[in-house]
Amino acid sequence: MSNEATAKIDSLLTDAINAEAEARKFYLDAAAKAQSKAGKNLFTELADFEQGHYDRIKKIIESRNTGVKLTEIAPHKEIPVKSEVEGQFEPNKDEIIKVLTIGIEAEKKAQAKYLEIARMFEDNESKNMFNNMAEEERKHQSILEHQFYSMSNTGKIIWGD
Repeated sequence: MSNEATAKIDSLLTDAINAEAEARKFYLDAAAKAQSKAGKNLFTELADFEQGHYDRIKKIIESRNTGVKLTEIAPHKEIPVKSEVEGQFEPNKDEIIKVLTIGIEAEKKAQAKYLEIARMFEDNESKNMFNNMAEEERKHQSILEHQFYSMSNTGKIIWGD
């Protein structure tokens, strides 16, 4: 791998770790804004998942800085979809819809960044690691889109304990 490619990957990883830290902060703020228990749970779990991504990227950066071969790092436990049939009314509907919209766009950008990083590696193990992280972000996007649809149409967050 050329020095230019290495520098580009390092730059993308730095951007990614900073974005994961911001995403965690964003979801914790969203949890504070949510007035329903379901909303607080949803956003807290998303914040925890972003912390897991942060931790994985930090280990990747550390392995690159020490010259250790990049190996798959166990993913953070996936967020299980915990839908309730009825959902829970969210009194702060307008604010939460804004949060969901911003979150959806952020998850799309995270997917694109991880796919870009994956394309830069020649070995399948590294490619797979970043493709898997992109897929995890796609799942977050899907969760947020379902919540957006529910909030827009019913004013409820469909997320259980």
